[in-house]
Amino acid sequence: MKKNTAIAAIVAALLIGSGLHAQSMYGSGSSQQLQNYGFSKTAQTAVYGTQNTGYELPIHNYVSADVAETETLPPITMSESSSAPKQMSLPPITVSESSSPKSSNIAKPVTAKKSSKAPVVKSKKSSEVYSQDSVSLPPVTTLPVPSRTVLPPLYSDTMMTVPIEESVTRVLACNMTGYTGLIETISADVSKAGSFKMGFHSSWFDIDRVYDRTLSNNESGDMLTIPLYFNYALTDDLEVVYNIPIVDYTIKSRILWRNDFSESGCGDSTLGFKYKIFDNPTYQTRGALGVAFKFPTGSDDKGLGTGETDFTIFTAFSKNYERIVAHLNLGYTMTGDPNTQFYPDGLADKFFYNIGIEYPHTHNVTVMAEVAGEDWGAEGNKVDIIPGLRYSPTENFSFEVAVPISVTNDQRFGYNYRLVLGLNTFFQ
Repeated sequence: MKKNTAIAAIVAALLIGSGLHAQSMYGSGSSQQLQNYGFSKTAQTAVYGTQNTGYELPIHNYVSADVAETETLPPITMSESSSAPKQMSLPPITVSESSSPKSSNIAKPVTAKKSSKAPVVKSKKSSEVYSQDSVSLPPVTTLPVPSRTVLPPLYSDTMMTVPIEESVTRVLACNMTGYTGLIETISADVSKAGSFKMGFHSSWFDIDRVYDRTLSNNESGDMLTIPLYFNYALTDDLEVVYNIPIVDYTIKSRILWRNDFSESGCGDSTLGFKYKIFDNPTYQTRGALGVAFKFPTGSDDKGLGTGETDFTIFTAFSKNYERIVAHLNLGYTMTGDPNTQFYPDGLADKFFYNIGIEYPHTHNVTVMAEVAGEDWGAEGNKVDIIPGLRYSPTENFSFEVAVPISVTNDQRFGYNYRLVLGLNTFFQ
């Protein structure tokens, strides 16, 4: 009996073992089945190993080739004959697209941060911790330059000045007749188109001689002329000038006239044009040509004008010598024939010349010196030396003072010196 029982047990073990082995490869067997067949716990342990639960799967170290080559493993299901619940099936194992199918999911090493020696501050209101590590900034090599905002002047002086060697500017003010120049001398320069200038020059002197006769102690006289002028630059090369003088004079001489003379009013006005014909920057030389017409707006009976129309033509040349600017004028006036009590012999034509230099000491101060001469035929000759000074406190004004000194004068009214004060105003 025992022999038959042992043979039956061996045959059953072989048959069941082969079936269990196939089931263990695919996860369909369990220790419970061996127990149902009547195997002891020792036999169960030999087949499945130590188990904590009745549904644990055996441990194997290999996977079939068909499963290893695929990206997903087949789901593990329980057989219909198994008494285990069907909800124990495991989900399929998938591989993400971003990772390689055969690569292992190994975590990247984390770089350890250097320990900070700076104190740590913890917020009282929250659990946040703030580090006080020092921050290294790049060195400062240059300091920022503060910006300055300069408001433009009310009237720009760029239209009234010209640079000299890029170091100082020369103010383009007007002379006594209204042309751009010095005191008596006319320059060849013209302000920029659209510029407008106006002003006056007052000239006062004591009358010391009448023609070539010196006044005695009981004779006296003085004359004040204030020529008002308006200068407008039509273009960069052409300027138009209008000049009208105000004359006031007094003569006390019983020897020359029966009555004393004391008159005041407007004299003869003048309309003139000056055109710059050439400008050579290489030689710093400029030349201009001008014409003028004098109209009998002053009373000839009062001695305020000649009562006739005159025509004048003149030339002006200017040249820069570093900081010194030299000027030369040559002009000729064809006078009318008044034939009045003041001019019983009429008036001859007049030839005049001016030589002037100016030195712009600074942007505001200009020193001037001139020689002015006239040859007026029957009216006589006159030569003056004129030192002068021009001061420009702002871009819109310039003041002038000059003292013409007489070298020779045998014209109608003679003097030893004159006092000239001028004011120029610039507009755009």
